Amino acid sequence: MHNPQDQYDTEALSLAAPAPGSDDQEPAATVEDGDLDDLCERWVSWCSTRRFYAPAPNYVNILGQMSGSTKPVRPNGPDAANSPEIMALHLAYLGQPDALDKRVFELYYVHRIRPIKRAADALQISRKHFYTVLRDFRRRLRMASNGILAGNQAAREALPHFVPDERKFTG
Repeated sequence: MHNPQDQYDTEALSLAAPAPGSDDQEPAATVEDGDLDDLCERWVSWCSTRRFYAPAPNYVNILGQMSGSTKPVRPNGPDAANSPEIMALHLAYLGQPDALDKRVFELYYVHRIRPIKRAADALQISRKHFYTVLRDFRRRLRMASNGILAGNQAAREALPHFVPDERKFTG
């Protein structure tokens, strides 16, 4: 019989270990990361609107006026922008599994947890890892939303009554 310890090359494992480093530095942000941050902020604003595509409810019949079980609606509440890019991001977000990266994203954008160090400690990760996971999740959301947009565009162009907008192609 052989020893299970002999199956591992300890020298190779030590070379493959991550290098020790400072945990205080955030990953360097690129222009793409700034654009993704802006898109995610617009998504949060979009999600917090009360009315998406319909006007505010108006109780004109007697049953609607007599029922007191509904919350009163403020007139002229926020309304969502009709953006296919944000809607695709929302669909991509809903399709993500509930894992650490989605929780990090929700803590940062939806719940606005500050300071980040406290949120990272609660998740038992470092502050740097928190930002790295957040960056990677945003990029994955962007790739998934681009796939949704491309699929929608291809389906739109496959419609028999689709007429391309000529203004796009003239300069």
